[in-house]
Amino acid sequence: MAGKTKTRKIVIVESPKKAREIQKYLGKEFSVKATIGHFKDLPEKEMGVDLQSFKPKFVIKSPGHRKILSEIKKLSENAEVYIATDPDREGYAIGYFMYDELKKKAKEIKRAEFHEITPKHIKEVIKKAPKFEETNFGLFDAFLGRRVGDRIVGYILSPIASKEIGGRFSVGRVQSPAVRLVVEREREIQAFKPKPYYVLSAVLEKEGIKFNAFYEKQRLEDKQTAQKIYEDIKPEQFATVISVEKKQVKQSPKPPFTTPALQQTANAQLKFAPEKTMMLAQDLFENGLITYHRTDSVRISDEAIKKIRAFIKEQFGKQFVPQKIKRYKSKNTQADAHEAIRITNFVPLEKQKELVFEKGLTEDHFKLLKLIYQRTIASQMKEAVYERTTALFDIKGHRFKTTGSVLVFEGYKKLYNIEDKEEAQKLPPLQKGEKVKKVDQKLEEKWTKPPARYTEGSLVKKLEELGIGRPSTYATIMKTIKERGYVVKEGNALKPTQSAYELIDYLDKKYNWVVDYDFTKKMEEFLDKVEERKKDWKEFVKQLHQKTQSAGQTAISKKMLDYALDLAKKHGKDISDILDNPQELKKFIDQHRDTKPTKKQIAYAKSLAEKTGLELPDDVLEDKDKIKKWINKAKKEAMKTYKLSEKQKAVLIKNGREDLLDQPEKALKWLDSYFKKRRKK
Repeated sequence: MAGKTKTRKIVIVESPKKAREIQKYLGKEFSVKATIGHFKDLPEKEMGVDLQSFKPKFVIKSPGHRKILSEIKKLSENAEVYIATDPDREGYAIGYFMYDELKKKAKEIKRAEFHEITPKHIKEVIKKAPKFEETNFGLFDAFLGRRVGDRIVGYILSPIASKEIGGRFSVGRVQSPAVRLVVEREREIQAFKPKPYYVLSAVLEKEGIKFNAFYEKQRLEDKQTAQKIYEDIKPEQFATVISVEKKQVKQSPKPPFTTPALQQTANAQLKFAPEKTMMLAQDLFENGLITYHRTDSVRISDEAIKKIRAFIKEQFGKQFVPQKIKRYKSKNTQADAHEAIRITNFVPLEKQKELVFEKGLTEDHFKLLKLIYQRTIASQMKEAVYERTTALFDIKGHRFKTTGSVLVFEGYKKLYNIEDKEEAQKLPPLQKGEKVKKVDQKLEEKWTKPPARYTEGSLVKKLEELGIGRPSTYATIMKTIKERGYVVKEGNALKPTQSAYELIDYLDKKYNWVVDYDFTKKMEEFLDKVEERKKDWKEFVKQLHQKTQSAGQTAISKKMLDYALDLAKKHGKDISDILDNPQELKKFIDQHRDTKPTKKQIAYAKSLAEKTGLELPDDVLEDKDKIKKWINKAKKEAMKTYKLSEKQKAVLIKNGREDLLDQPEKALKWLDSYFKKRRKK
């Protein structure tokens, strides 16, 4: 009987860390188990989708996941099960797969959505959890549409693009439009022709206070006009005040963080890549320090607002608490079912820091938590108030203008002042009609600047503006376009590679819909409708499949053509009459291609044989294709024991590629490409 009592209530989450935290709060009556992320997915080495019915074939991802599932099944026999995977589409999909596995075994299955890992919240959610059958299966359908649709686009178009462009290329429903944005921005920069313009200013002084007044047309395009005004006012020693206008300007705090806003701010302020931000946020959420980190809502619960207002009063004084509660509206009305990303412990920053380190987390976790803490509290504080003075002057018949601001009341800026800029020029008291001394004047030639390259943060912002992707996908998009070698980071900016240009030009000609921003946005909206049970996911997939069939393949790839021409040159042959004939061209290549491996390949294979102890047969050393296959196999073997050096790790971290620290094979490829580029420079 004791055993049964122990496992009578099962809670299923995704991560072992979260499971441990929740277990502490629920006690011995519950057994909390983790699926370790997605335990089911489409197979890795095949399409896994029937292209007639669009039925997907989901498989258990690994032997480890199979073992976990078997344990959970045993525990769930005749038990009360709470599926508490993450409260978004991906989380619901993991939950649905688990529900499907357990529905014939468990006594009852309920759905628990934890938006924060705190004792009170978890107990409340468990208490009110509805039956899984009563939840919105539209979330699973939307997941199916995205996963199956993306698989079809990737699996059908990537090999075609690779063959026709020549090389290895991957096409993605959302990643390709993101690459297009980076390529288009780079082309704008390359095509940009700087133009000169002129800025004319006078330095004025009163009561020992010097300040700048600018010619009323801030930019003068014509040098002669600017020079003439400059010469005109040169002998003048005074400026006459034409008018003085004073007004109070209020600056409101920003709403609390959504996922994209957090990724943008962490990228701009802390130089964190979006995937790093999400990894840190995941840890903060699982350790009970913030609410759920995948959201496009700016709403804060009434209970949390009460606590924030009490905290502001206690920490900063009641003058910082607005009379009316600040309510923020999300762009997407559905989003308000969730909360914004906020802190869960309403304690001062020092105490927040202690909590971070108590949980065994790092300095970077604290930096991100500090941002969330500041933005959470500031969002409920009073506005900052400036007194802004604008004065107009006459200097020899030409009008000049100056502006100065004085911060009258700090408001939310007492806590959060990292993103706002307000002119801070101090002005003396000025009165209409008075003369003010002119002590200097400047005429500066400036040049128009090209648009800035995207950073990961500003690219996320652009994707959000265009309606491409969703909060849970932005970090993955950034990671994918870097890993696939379509963008590289220069400092914090994203620069497209040659592969990116080739892919986008190809897609633009052959499969324009893949990189069409509007089409991608409509597809995202279609998935939202699927989630609301207003559209069928198979219709979504069918549309994408039809689109992939819409352009005929080119019979001769660029790579094939280039190779044939190289061979023709090497063997002194004229092949101009067969350049349009794929069969004849292939026959020519098969007859003339060099099957012998290079000296370099042979030397490399021998060194790998020594390192790995693998046998290197003589026939492999005689054949180019065989040696390539053997080298790939040996490299995989070598990678099993390879450890990155501290220097290699430092280069990866410096360039925002922490995601590769546990993937030596990918890390080495990236490092090789990185050092090649450095050598070229």
